[in-house]
Amino acid sequence: MLMSRLSLGCKVFLVSAIVMLMTSLGGGIILYRGAICSLREEVRSKLVCGARIAALQIDGDLHRQVRLSADETSSAYKTLKAKLISILKSSPDMRYVYTVSRTGKKDVLQFVADAETNPELTSHIGDTCDAHNSPEMINGFNEATADKDPTSDRWGDSLSGYAPIKDSNGRTEAIIGMDMSIAQLEKEEKSLSLVAVKTGITAFILSLLLSLAVTRSVLKQVKVFTNAAERIEGGDLGFQVDAGSSDEIGQFRRAFNRMIKSLKESHDRLLEQNTRDFVTGLFNHGYFHERLADEIERAKRYNRNLCLLILDIDKFKPINDKYSHPVGDGILRQVAVLLKENIRSIDIAARYGGDEFAVILPEADISSGVETAERVRSLIEEHDFCLKSQRHPFGEYAPSKIAKITVSIGLAGYPNHHQSKEGLMMAADIALCRVKHASRNSVCVYDASICSEQNVDLQALYQMLRDPSVAAIQSLSAAVDARDRYTHGHSERVADYALMVSKELNMDDAMMDAIKVASMLHDLGKIGVPDSILNKPGELTPEERQTVQLHPSIAENILRHAPQLDLIIPAVLFHHERWDGTGYPDGLKGEKIPLMARIIALADSFDAMTSDRPYRKARSPEEALHEIAANIGRQFDPDLAQAFISAMSANIVNKKAA
Repeated sequence: MLMSRLSLGCKVFLVSAIVMLMTSLGGGIILYRGAICSLREEVRSKLVCGARIAALQIDGDLHRQVRLSADETSSAYKTLKAKLISILKSSPDMRYVYTVSRTGKKDVLQFVADAETNPELTSHIGDTCDAHNSPEMINGFNEATADKDPTSDRWGDSLSGYAPIKDSNGRTEAIIGMDMSIAQLEKEEKSLSLVAVKTGITAFILSLLLSLAVTRSVLKQVKVFTNAAERIEGGDLGFQVDAGSSDEIGQFRRAFNRMIKSLKESHDRLLEQNTRDFVTGLFNHGYFHERLADEIERAKRYNRNLCLLILDIDKFKPINDKYSHPVGDGILRQVAVLLKENIRSIDIAARYGGDEFAVILPEADISSGVETAERVRSLIEEHDFCLKSQRHPFGEYAPSKIAKITVSIGLAGYPNHHQSKEGLMMAADIALCRVKHASRNSVCVYDASICSEQNVDLQALYQMLRDPSVAAIQSLSAAVDARDRYTHGHSERVADYALMVSKELNMDDAMMDAIKVASMLHDLGKIGVPDSILNKPGELTPEERQTVQLHPSIAENILRHAPQLDLIIPAVLFHHERWDGTGYPDGLKGEKIPLMARIIALADSFDAMTSDRPYRKARSPEEALHEIAANIGRQFDPDLAQAFISAMSANIVNKKAA
């Protein structure tokens, strides 16, 4: 009845106002819901990714050793807990990291270890976990996943991600869980709600103004915004509507675009946190791996060249120790700025490790890669680095000190040195090891002939370091030994001799296992030494001897890629040290030389003396033991040497009796 009394203009005005208002609010609701869903899905994806990466850092075989509450005093449990604490520290968004395994009861799991350092709050082996209302936790035994909805406990609301922990055979041993507080998520959702409310208010005001226009124009504008909302809901956050005129419609379009731009910036910030190193601002280690794989694939597709540089700051540890880590971080940031300013826009610079950087040079051959590396090295050498001192108690800063630093750079090229990501990284790393432990402040190009003549596959070496197995270690040691008839089987014999003396000393099984692996890999660094030097029949020149003496340090840097092998690194690095301090690489003396290194030194020397060499014939076992006895207190640990002589003498007697 009322509508019939209104003029046509009023009817058009009212209908247009209602239609425009409802359409605008509907678009805002769709946008808001889409943004909320997108935000939650991003957080869930981040949890899944974080759990998957964390699970790869857990040794499933080691985890299986932790079963009972009594195991909480074992080295396996301590190693597992230390790794969880490390994962938690490297994931600032997470508040709790733990592992759980299955029990005999359905939907009932048990805790194994967590990253909690407070004894009163930590979970113990056997503490049950009811997963009845958490299907995603159960599904975590099959694949990396995350909760769809927040859960509540005594610590507050959180979202959790889970991923399976696999053993060396690929079987799921347990799952790792990572809890993230949803406080930040709720804050961003509230911010989006406020934006939605503001958008609704704006839509209402603009609806009244736009209703004065012709109905066709109003409907046309509604269609524009409806299409935009659908595009944005579909994930096109880069979409922008045409600003058009400067009237109210144009203003609304620009407000709409600003809102979408703000949403996109928030989205990009979340992505940035996953790809950038927070100290230097360069790309992080994970993103570097992704980009290197992509660039190698592109180089393969278009038959192009590519170079990889790995830079290591020379003697960086003393700077950290003397001036504190914040000062060291400042040095890293200054190096990062120099690096970004002196490479091409298409080059990718990343923080590779603690004091290491990596640069991917697409479309660059070896010569241009060397030119870039030398330019960067020279600029860093000439640059004055600022060491900012700590603030005084009275609020004044002391004058900044100036320091000079240098970098060592290893270079490898595609396809010259290797055609896989893993092989190229290992090649550049080996080149870096050579220059780092030889001259420093230099650029070293990987020598592909060294590993090819030794039949060592860099990709296989990289993969073995990611997941070392007994078979892989044996295969690698055999490849290093099998270059000629003089060294064939050397590492296995050294391992046998080292185990004999270990048994003589009544060492436990874990220590003997470590000694065996260290013995098998003690000459790993020789993959960086040419056969022409290793098998030279005559006396080595001082330069050649220096090259040979690099092999323990090269092995150390290679083994750093395998956290599971950290225990054996000192044994491999120092097995050429002497009891009197005249060995290499560091001239350690007496008991400062690690025990495993002293044992391997005895076994290595005995096998060297009882094997043919290019420059002499093998000695008899009795002669070799007599030589060891003659060098007690000079080259060898007196107590260990006596134990070695005793064990080997008994072994010789047994062989003769047989």
